[in-house]
Amino acid sequence: MKIEEFEFPEDRYYLKNHAWLKESNDSIQVGITSLGESLSKGIVHIDLPEIGDTIEEGDTLIAYETIKAVSQITLPFDSIVVDVNELLWETPGKINEDPYNTWIVSVKGELSNYMNVDEACTYYRELIREERNRYTR
Repeated sequence: MKIEEFEFPEDRYYLKNHAWLKESNDSIQVGITSLGESLSKGIVHIDLPEIGDTIEEGDTLIAYETIKAVSQITLPFDSIVVDVNELLWETPGKINEDPYNTWIVSVKGELSNYMNVDEACTYYRELIREERNRYTR
């Protein structure tokens, strides 16, 4: 689905913190939405967890630095890191080029508290509208 210029593939789940989740084999890939990437204004550094790390619900899974700020991704469920995209240590900008084909980490956990694509588009459409109204005043 598309909201203005931002894509939201239907084969993923979404979080309000601009992360996407995709089930892949027996794990869950985690990445950043195209809207999240656009709002970040370019990811220049990323801190990846270690394989085997146990991340509790709400704790930082991924921290990344942009031109504007340092941000983080948390998950609404407990997880164990099973893989990391090592390419991002050297070239974190790959996320800026193709956010939906550049996963950041894979985790094992029980998916919960996520939005499907329809719910995500409703949420993000309203978020975009509010942001535009805020900046046009």
